[in-house]
Amino acid sequence: MKRFFISKPATLPTRAHVTYGSSTQHHSGKDSIRIVPLGGAGNVTKNMYLYEYRYDGKLSDILIIDCGIGFPDDEMFGIDLVIPDVRYLMDKRDKIRGMVFTHGHDDHIGGLPYIYPKLTRPPGSDRNGGKQGHPISIPMWAPKLAASFANLKLKETAIRERVTPLDFHDHLDLGPFHLSFIRLTHSVPDTSHIVIETPVGIFYHGSDFKFDPTPLDNKPSEIHKINAIGKKGVLCMLSDSLGSERQGFTPSEQIIGETIEKELKLCSGKVLFTTQSSNISRIQLAIELAMKHGRKIAFLGRSIDKNVEESVKLGYMKFPRDVIIRDRDLKRMPPSKQFLVVAGAQGQTTSNLYRIANDNHQFVKLTDSDTVIISADPIPGREHDVDNLIDSIYRHGARVSYSDIMADLHVSGHGSSGDMMLLLSAVGPKYVMPIGGTFKHLMQYRRLAMELGYDKRAVLIPDDGEVLEFQKGVAPRVADRLVLDDIMIDGLGVGDVGDAVLKDRQTIAREGIVVVVVPVSKRTGQLVRAPEIITRGFVYVKESGRLLTHAGEVISHVLRVKQGRIRDWQVMRTRIEESLGAFLLKETGRSPLIVPVILEA
Repeated sequence: MKRFFISKPATLPTRAHVTYGSSTQHHSGKDSIRIVPLGGAGNVTKNMYLYEYRYDGKLSDILIIDCGIGFPDDEMFGIDLVIPDVRYLMDKRDKIRGMVFTHGHDDHIGGLPYIYPKLTRPPGSDRNGGKQGHPISIPMWAPKLAASFANLKLKETAIRERVTPLDFHDHLDLGPFHLSFIRLTHSVPDTSHIVIETPVGIFYHGSDFKFDPTPLDNKPSEIHKINAIGKKGVLCMLSDSLGSERQGFTPSEQIIGETIEKELKLCSGKVLFTTQSSNISRIQLAIELAMKHGRKIAFLGRSIDKNVEESVKLGYMKFPRDVIIRDRDLKRMPPSKQFLVVAGAQGQTTSNLYRIANDNHQFVKLTDSDTVIISADPIPGREHDVDNLIDSIYRHGARVSYSDIMADLHVSGHGSSGDMMLLLSAVGPKYVMPIGGTFKHLMQYRRLAMELGYDKRAVLIPDDGEVLEFQKGVAPRVADRLVLDDIMIDGLGVGDVGDAVLKDRQTIAREGIVVVVVPVSKRTGQLVRAPEIITRGFVYVKESGRLLTHAGEVISHVLRVKQGRIRDWQVMRTRIEESLGAFLLKETGRSPLIVPVILEA
């Protein structure tokens, strides 16, 4: 059995044995653990949790569990991704003892390339620390497959640090936190629950899971470990709650195989198969069935390519290399011999499946003899995108198989109410905190816990930004309230699109934009000709001449109020916005974004 020990990440080697220092000497009521959901409460994605150890109210050590991404909602125009708000950590980075990841899904590791540099580089420094000080070293660990997927992301963004792979019998000592790991089944192999032993008590971090008795990788959940930690006594368990509305137990992944094979038998053309790119066990199953029916395999999509390559390298996937064909060779092969594993199960507009569905792919064209198998449920918030994708595929005449019409085509990776009650019964924590679901899932989980005899007050559901504190012999309390914003990724920009920019985008989308060009003399500062009004998405110009003429008169009147040279154009811009905005609202009932532009001539 390997054991890892670390205390001060900036100065000590990753596997050095170090004592806790002062933190091991305190076992009084002054010890406390705080749980900080940096990704917010009531969120399915964007998972990131802090465990803070404090003595006498003073912060000593921080453990970070997961670092995920979220997806933009319909109102976040132009936004690619959303990540947790880590501003709270900026003045506490020297307290971070390590980051540990539960499994390899993007909503648990995808934020790493964006967030890790913020936590480790001094403000204003370059990638190597620059001239403003040395970078902070924060060690990272994850089960083998998750570590491999996370390291791919770090390599792609030229971050030198790497995640250290863990076995499920390994232990970590990070300051006052003693960590051990329990294998759980999920929709990606090597999914872990983490047992965190602290001076205050034992915490069980139970993110995404289900109890699959016949998992595709033949590695079932480690029930004996769960029972053992339950006997030791757990102070608080954080538990996945996403499937709390479903009755019974989530079915095994094995049932999907029959449905995929049925579709293969019916299809006379090519078969396109899509699922989450990290769901490599399901991809392996689909490949085996395609081979059985004499089809060649092509992988379309960067995420699929990379994840399959890593999985084969680590031994999680196995298939003969001669069954793989390149996308450029597809045109030379009969469609009935093709099986395409394609990225884009969530309808992402940049994905290969989206381009194929919209007739914009270099090597693949859909026909009415083809079948598209979507073996994934939409992530909450992406339903509209997936519906649009399905509509686009249908317009080509192709057959589409998805879980709404074929129940056995997708099996959730999240446990249903039976799975959750089984885990809760086995662990038997004093307190339980549902995570990984929307607010309705959290509330339904509370009802399930109460059916098992838990008092309502023992099921902890903090509001967004609330920080829970635990002390021995004292009921948990809200110790702090943080203001957490959605940090939006727009192209290469991280966090540079704030609420103001987003509001402008929303206004343009709903109401349109009106640009007012005001030509003034550079020498005298006076208006040299009538202002020009340019509109987009507001009114049809050819039919709105009278409206725009009157709008020009409103602007001219604002400019005439000021006699002599106009020096403060910022004030004049504000007056133009207010006066023109009031006029257009009165005349049209709409409030477009108004952008005054001063053009000196």
